Amino acid sequence: MNSSQKKKEKKALFDWKMIRIPRLVLRFLVIVFLVAVMLVALVYGIKYKGDEYPILAKIGNLIRIERSHADKSEEDEGNVMEARSAKLVYVKGDVTVKPKNELLFQKAQKGQILYEGDSIRTFSGGYAEVRFDEGNRLNIKPDSMVVIRTMKENRFTKMRKSSIKLRQSDVEAIVRRPKVEGSEFVIETPTALAKISEAKVAMQVSKENKSNLKVFKGAVDLKVGDQSVEITQNQTVAISNENRIDEVKDLPAAPKLLDPDNLAEYYFKSLNQMQTVLKWSTVSQDVKYRLQAALDPYFSELVIVRTGLSQQGVVVQGLKSGIYYWRVSAINPDGLEGDASDYRVFKVVIDQKPPDINLDDVLLLKAGGHVNAQISGQTEPEASIRINGATVAPDKTGRFKYILSHVTSDAEVSIIAEDRVGNRNVLKKTIEIQ
Repeated sequence: MNSSQKKKEKKALFDWKMIRIPRLVLRFLVIVFLVAVMLVALVYGIKYKGDEYPILAKIGNLIRIERSHADKSEEDEGNVMEARSAKLVYVKGDVTVKPKNELLFQKAQKGQILYEGDSIRTFSGGYAEVRFDEGNRLNIKPDSMVVIRTMKENRFTKMRKSSIKLRQSDVEAIVRRPKVEGSEFVIETPTALAKISEAKVAMQVSKENKSNLKVFKGAVDLKVGDQSVEITQNQTVAISNENRIDEVKDLPAAPKLLDPDNLAEYYFKSLNQMQTVLKWSTVSQDVKYRLQAALDPYFSELVIVRTGLSQQGVVVQGLKSGIYYWRVSAINPDGLEGDASDYRVFKVVIDQKPPDINLDDVLLLKAGGHVNAQISGQTEPEASIRINGATVAPDKTGRFKYILSHVTSDAEVSIIAEDRVGNRNVLKKTIEIQ
């Protein structure tokens, strides 16, 4: 047998035309394939298109097929969630920012827009406030490192998710009631996760990754490892670097400021005379108080700090001209400090300048053979005026007017203006009668 005959014989042994499949079996296989395709398409539609086609969602409920949390999360992240931004509304001292896609930190600027992945770092004496677009505020104190992890909004439900991660940090956050239920603000530390829906909190993280959480208002869901606990108003808890929650302890409430009234103004002639009393309410009998006065509402430029006060008031002396912000906090016997009171503002003016006297032209009035003179002019508001010994009451703007009777030629008029702190100005004028 030659080689060509061997090839033909070999080919005949593997001729697929010799294989015969019964028609019934073929139909069965085709039906199985079509049913499998339809089932796959149905499951896909229920899991990924159920929100768009309610009928698919109903079928899924009947046969108990639901979209998985992983699928929902993936779709939310990819298709539903939109990125948001925040803004640096206050910057003082040495503060730097590192955008997500850059390697180096840059000097922070007030009004700078922040995005997901950006980092904010404050050094000694550095302060910053981040304002999120939903109104939440984050105050960052010196020697802190904060990373913005998440800022997203569901474009359908308007639910917002914001999260920050703290390294070594000292921050305070005010989280407002969300407009959409389910929105939350999350603070992450190396060992803890704090979920906030509405609260005022303070969080510190040390170099050793130990954390401390204070809740001044509202409530926080705190998770550390497998442990979960709710921290409520005026409570604090420490978290070890070994993922352990210590005992939850109570904080003293914030005092209420009593005196002076907000926006009060004080005028003094000299620094030696400057003195006022600041008063606040009693929290409890066993606490001490800390008073702070500063040149700014962030209390980054402190001018007075007094700690360990046992009375509900203190005398303040020697402040220069300026606007001052003050607040008070309480410290319990365990040394735990509660929230500070809402601040108030007062103004100090050291006034050593005598009030100006600007006279108008004297107006002569003849009546019954006599000459009367109208003396009028302008001085500073709230100054008093005396003309030839007679007291004249200026109006609110400092305008004054007085009629001097029976004036003779070359009569001398004496005008004395005195301001609220006792500075005096004396002006004399001779009246000429032609």
